[in-house]
Amino acid sequence: MESGKTRTLRPRLVVGFSLGAILLLSLLHPLAFTVLVAVASGFAAAELSVAMRSAGWHVPRLVALLGPGIVISTYFLGAEGQWLGLLISIFLLVVWRIATLVYSSNKQSFKQTLRDFGGTAFVLVYVPLLLSFSIQLVLEPAGVQWVLGLVLTVAIIDTFGYLIGMFFGKTKLSPEISPKKTWEGLVASIVGAFVGGQVLVLLTPASFLFGLVFGAAILLSSVLGDLSESLLKRDLNVKDMGNVLPGHGGVLDRIDSIIPSAFVAYLMSQLVF
Repeated sequence: MESGKTRTLRPRLVVGFSLGAILLLSLLHPLAFTVLVAVASGFAAAELSVAMRSAGWHVPRLVALLGPGIVISTYFLGAEGQWLGLLISIFLLVVWRIATLVYSSNKQSFKQTLRDFGGTAFVLVYVPLLLSFSIQLVLEPAGVQWVLGLVLTVAIIDTFGYLIGMFFGKTKLSPEISPKKTWEGLVASIVGAFVGGQVLVLLTPASFLFGLVFGAAILLSSVLGDLSESLLKRDLNVKDMGNVLPGHGGVLDRIDSIIPSAFVAYLMSQLVF
């Protein structure tokens, strides 16, 4: 008879391998990868906006459309397009907010309005802007290899930590923020970071020492992304950001570690290119 842990693990593995296959296919061309990231950013931004609305923040569904625009503009215009897309998105949100204030029968205080706009801007920066650095990365020389190294490193860190934490974890890492995380899982993630860093060395001209530093940096950004999303979910009083991915929750639950890691990987790539 299957244990509860095995039943939980099976759908997670099936979805994980399926997503991995889709990612590999998208890396055949940077535009295909851009479309994949744009779709993921749209879903993730929508999930976060829904969770924030359920907690009393007036975050518009418009962010689900504006987010992919930032990603796509980065592909066509580079860094200029990345920031131009963000500025245009913020401008459209200002117009939307003014329109809702003028025509809505439910009047808000200036403080509430400022809070809601800040929350909306946070969604745009936290999800599509940070993810768009993966587009800058894939457009660099040997960019496909760098993106593959980034994703594999994050995946190895997450997998090592998840499996060891599930079957052997006993000491809670941060029960207030993320009750399922354990110190045993963290140690396994550190080992995974070393392995992932050396995978990058095999894929790119990076040195062994750079691989060590890269693995450590992605470990920190990955853990930060994971804990940050756990903190968000606790504050918004939701278990998962969505339910579209069996065994994982929502899209944001799946890419929470990649979001800050994309930014870190792009910065580190500039030391090599």
